[in-house]
Amino acid sequence: MKIKRMALTTGLSLMVLTAFAQGVSAPYQPGITQDAVSYWLPKTQLTVTVTVQKQTFKPGEFSRYAERYLRLNDVKDKAEEVWSITDVRVSANGIPDKDNLYTLAFPQKGDRPYIELTNDGILAAVNVRAKEPAAQAVPESAKQPAKKINPQDYMTEEILMAGSTAKMAELTAKEIYSIRESRNSITRGQADFIPTDGESLKYMLESLTTQETALLTLFTGTSESEDMTFTINVTPDANISKQVLFRFSSKLGVLPADNLAGEPVWIDITDRKMADGYSVDEKQMKKQSSKFKKDTPFLYYRIPGRASVKIYNNRAQFLEQDIQIAQFGKVEVVSGTLMGKKADTKITFDTTTGNVKSINE
Repeated sequence: MKIKRMALTTGLSLMVLTAFAQGVSAPYQPGITQDAVSYWLPKTQLTVTVTVQKQTFKPGEFSRYAERYLRLNDVKDKAEEVWSITDVRVSANGIPDKDNLYTLAFPQKGDRPYIELTNDGILAAVNVRAKEPAAQAVPESAKQPAKKINPQDYMTEEILMAGSTAKMAELTAKEIYSIRESRNSITRGQADFIPTDGESLKYMLESLTTQETALLTLFTGTSESEDMTFTINVTPDANISKQVLFRFSSKLGVLPADNLAGEPVWIDITDRKMADGYSVDEKQMKKQSSKFKKDTPFLYYRIPGRASVKIYNNRAQFLEQDIQIAQFGKVEVVSGTLMGKKADTKITFDTTTGNVKSINE
């Protein structure tokens, strides 16, 4: 989240504004005005990242001859795709809480503290430059697929010139047996020519194995795997129980929550009530504001609550994790003594949870 740099003047008092005030025809944008600075408190949004693996099977050209020529049983002769969930992670980020917009008014004269807001208008820091948030961890990328082997590169002229698929399969099977016999002769020391140095011997054996593997795929088929990631955002305002996060099918992969072709994957978000109470209402805020003198500026921030997040389906539990949630906590006021006319207190705020990260006088 990018940080917007601003230098502002300290204020006389704090006023609570609403984004939907009468007469406003466009959404309110926090930032600098002639008389004040306005900012949002953050609301915590959860981003669920789901990593799935798609395995694709393609039957071999000679699959129906696998048992006849190579005595291979249970060889599949139909293409198929199989999807599986390999990883589920959850991360948090802050978005503007449109129910908690505040304005810090300032006089014409007085010291000018340094204020930072994010690009979204969330309060980030006072009298200090906030550090850019670290990038969220993402699942490891899929491994580079192995280089594909073309079995036709290892077919003899006789195989390629055969007049039917059955004859090609028969000749290919004979070539596989010949390769196996050559490898066995080398390993037993019975071949007419055996390399004298280890590296050459190793290369020859690996080459024979590559040839056999390539030709075998004409009977057994090939399998390829591909990793994909999907993200779903959830912004809880209260406890969530067994809400369908997405649906999943082993044949179709990740599906929207309303697509009944897949089985549901649920999310539970349970308030752990680590902080007392919830976001205070307007009457409570006015009561808090009345404790301060009119010429004492102050700021609102959040003490976040903590929630237990669980993601699961009928077969498995993919994740269970505790996460701080801004909107599950309560709103508090930075002490007026720290925001007085001569104060140069340095304060940084967590733009995901709204909490005070550090205070240095």
